[in-house]
Amino acid sequence: MTDNRIRSVSFAAALTVMFAGTSLAASFPIGISANRRYLVDATGAPFLLQGDTAWSLMVQLTREQTEEYLEDRRKKGFNAILVNLLERKYAAHPPSNVYGAQPFTTPNDFSTPNAAYFAHADWLIARAAEKGIVVVLNPCYTGYTPGGTSSGDGFLAAMIANGPAKSRNYGRYVGNRYKGYKNIIWQAIGDMTPPPGGPAEKNWLEILAGIKEFAPTHHWTAHYLRWTTARDVSAFAGHMTIDNNYGGNRSYIQTLRAYNRTNTMPTFVNESYYEDTGLGDGKVGQRHLMRAQAYWAMTSGASGTIFGSDHIWPFGSPYSGPGMNQTWDWRAGMNRPPSRDMVHVLTLFLARPWHLLVPDQSHTVVTKGYGTFGIDDRSHGGDYVTAARTPSGDLVMAYVPSTGTAPRTLTVDMSKLSKAATARWFNPTNGTYTTIAGSPLANSGPRDLTTPGNNGTGTNDWVLVLEATATAPMPPARPRGLRR
Repeated sequence: MTDNRIRSVSFAAALTVMFAGTSLAASFPIGISANRRYLVDATGAPFLLQGDTAWSLMVQLTREQTEEYLEDRRKKGFNAILVNLLERKYAAHPPSNVYGAQPFTTPNDFSTPNAAYFAHADWLIARAAEKGIVVVLNPCYTGYTPGGTSSGDGFLAAMIANGPAKSRNYGRYVGNRYKGYKNIIWQAIGDMTPPPGGPAEKNWLEILAGIKEFAPTHHWTAHYLRWTTARDVSAFAGHMTIDNNYGGNRSYIQTLRAYNRTNTMPTFVNESYYEDTGLGDGKVGQRHLMRAQAYWAMTSGASGTIFGSDHIWPFGSPYSGPGMNQTWDWRAGMNRPPSRDMVHVLTLFLARPWHLLVPDQSHTVVTKGYGTFGIDDRSHGGDYVTAARTPSGDLVMAYVPSTGTAPRTLTVDMSKLSKAATARWFNPTNGTYTTIAGSPLANSGPRDLTTPGNNGTGTNDWVLVLEATATAPMPPARPRGLRR
């Protein structure tokens, strides 16, 4: 049971309090914590990566439109964007940018970089830095390549045709040009898993090596075919400094796989399913699943997530892919509910020591009612509850995904809290809290906690937040002779 005491945090208020007028530019470059579990800024403060997918931004928008996009994302708390440096398909006149400049003066010849094209990229990356935004930058997106066959939406064929020497020199050009930009995380490959020892792998490694010659301290991650992490390709694994996952709907699966590696490295959700995508079973792009991908990951050891919407990332490109609608307006897309829901991810986690959370993989905290650990496939949904606890026992958080509208009951071992705890349900659709009856709750024994049910949107996902408090009453005295 829960009572009706609710503390409201309006969307506008959340933006005003947390993000308006802020700039993190002085905190670049992004680094890695001493325990190698999470990202930090240049001051050593934990950095929760909240990204937006903006693949076509480099070529599809004018500077004025880019400014509009970046400012909207900044105000909503997004501090990272995923962008292609070169765009082959998803633009009005690819690979030209909106001003008509092509990346190479001789089409597809990597030895002929066009300074006019890259000057616009310079401006965009610098402007993002001024707004406190990291650019996860792919310098040569290879393209979706199932079964070793390119779909033609990337530069795979061109890269292979250029060969190792030109690929290395292109990397050198890019590395030299962007060595001084502190807000770049490089992304290798792009929607393919290169065949071992083949030209795709060899030439991309040349690009990587060329960049590293001039920018050896920049961080690297990678993007292969779905259901992988950035360290799953042995030829690239040694170059990776930040892990990430590209899975199906259930983001906790690949996140936990990355988290459990012995060679610890921060990880984030690089891509899952996008809002209104036509992939999978046609339902994976629903609003509540966009939330689930973020909360599942954050309670499974991630250092952040990148949100994606098919309404936004092509920026009005005339191309219409699976499930994409040519009439979608990227401006309207930025204010759709899934994008707004991401603000509440930040309001919840930034107010707490999220970086200290350890995933409750053995169900020692949430002991019953946690559902079934899913499989990483193209189907939507799942009832699995991910939970995490700080080693001190001062904080427990658990994400209960949507399974309909009915309440769900979890059994929580309250003895895992360091002291009596304030207990609340967080509504991820509007940023409000519902206090659990009897809170603060004694840190003793198992207790059943039931969600409020419908969160107001016809779904029933909630986040359980248990916070130990020094002012809470002590647990009831135990009779002498009884052992805990």
